[in-house]
Amino acid sequence: MAGRRMEFGFGVFPYSYVSFAEMAEVARLGDSLGYYAITLPEHLLTPNWPQAPISTKLWYDTAVIGSYLAAVTSKVRLLTSVSVVPYHPPVQMAKTLATLDVVSNGRVLYGVGSGWMKAEFRRLGIPFKERAAITEEYLRAMKELWTADAPKFSGKYVSFDDVAAYPKPVQKGGIPIFIGGFGDGPFRRVATIGDGWIPMSLSPKDVVRGLGQIKSLMEKHGRDPASLWVGVSGGLDIGAGETRQWQHDVLGEHSPVQMPPPVDSIRQAVDVTGEYLRAGANYMSVSFKWRTAAELSDKLEQFAREVMPAFG
Repeated sequence: MAGRRMEFGFGVFPYSYVSFAEMAEVARLGDSLGYYAITLPEHLLTPNWPQAPISTKLWYDTAVIGSYLAAVTSKVRLLTSVSVVPYHPPVQMAKTLATLDVVSNGRVLYGVGSGWMKAEFRRLGIPFKERAAITEEYLRAMKELWTADAPKFSGKYVSFDDVAAYPKPVQKGGIPIFIGGFGDGPFRRVATIGDGWIPMSLSPKDVVRGLGQIKSLMEKHGRDPASLWVGVSGGLDIGAGETRQWQHDVLGEHSPVQMPPPVDSIRQAVDVTGEYLRAGANYMSVSFKWRTAAELSDKLEQFAREVMPAFG
């Protein structure tokens, strides 16, 4: 579409496949190739399922990883994709992210979700049925801490008054909040709290469907729909099929969305990206089948060479 471009991000997860030195090299490469973001996924205390491989159990702290990657790059953004909001006390999380934003010179993007793994909530002692309410309150509290000179907040889960909250994020208006998920609750959060929408693993048709509802809600709340950042995670799973398997395992037949189109080649990646661009997205996370840092680097270079120029 004339006048519009698509940005791309990538991750280095599973962390079990790379050393920290290799992670730094891949991050530097992505930075130099013009990728928009490095994605930082999260789980905090997963069950010790015997049948699960170590690659699904090894999760580094996102803020620590983000600080490390910020130190070895200069332009690429650090996108939590996604951080589970109820898992983290909001005052501490606001401080952590503001500090990371200072360290990275304003490159933090806070992709968030309310969570889905009941077993993890249970192990953390967090009420699963209250996760949506907790998410909304925590996000509002964090925005207050980032933006107000004299922050104050009173809610069911967090309250504060007569406090100083520094450092402030480098980014004016606070760190951008990108809401994950699909459905009435996530749509409402995007329209009222979010700076963007970053659902996982849904078709271009569902991007159109979701944006129609979100933009209508934004207008009702006096917000400009044109200001919305729209990204999709898991739409470009090139030759891997891991995202498709994740959706099948987690949502099964109850998924509210259709699967993304299969992408088995770079040529297909160009065509599918065009579908998402026409649907209204301006960012895509890309993933590949890889087992070594060298293999991931080769595929990042090929994608940058053969796909990214068509959308720049």
